Amino acid sequence: MVDAVLFAWGDTLATTAPDDEPGGAARRLDSTTHALLEALRRRGLALGVVSNAADSPELLRRELAESGIAERIDHAVFASEVGRRKPDAEIFESALDALGVRAESALFVGDRLDEDVRGAAELGMTTVQALWFRADDYPGIEADYQAFTQMDVLNVVRRLNGE
Repeated sequence: MVDAVLFAWGDTLATTAPDDEPGGAARRLDSTTHALLEALRRRGLALGVVSNAADSPELLRRELAESGIAERIDHAVFASEVGRRKPDAEIFESALDALGVRAESALFVGDRLDEDVRGAAELGMTTVQALWFRADDYPGIEADYQAFTQMDVLNVVRRLNGE
C-alpha cells in the first residue's frame, strides 16, 4: 500500500528550460505535472519533493511556488538545507519524517538510478525510474518500475494500491 509519493525535482517534475524559453523560467514542467499531482492528491496520498539542488532553500521554494508545485505538495526537502545529497539516507528520511510515513509505504520517483533509485531503495521505498525527460543508465541498479510518462506513475500507484 502506497501512502506517499516523493519526487526528485530536476528532470522528474521539471527539466531545465532552454535559454530562449519565454518568460525566462529556470525550469519547464511536463504538460501533465499538475494533473499527476492532483490525481495523487485526490487519492489521499502525501506528496513531497526531495532535491539535490544546491541553491538557497528560499530560491527553490519560490521556484516551486511559481511553477504551481508548492500548492500541490505537502513538503519539499533540499540538499542545501539538510546538508546531505541523494543517495544519502538522511535527505530521504527528512522528507519521510515530515510527511509522517514509513519508507515501506512510500514510492520514490526519480530519473537518476544511482542517486534517486539506489538511495530510496536502500531505505525500503518502492522506486520508479522517470524516463520522460531523460533516460539514465547505471550498471547494477534497476528501479522496481519504469515510467515513460508521468501518468505511468499514477498507474503504478493504482497497481500497488489494488485499484
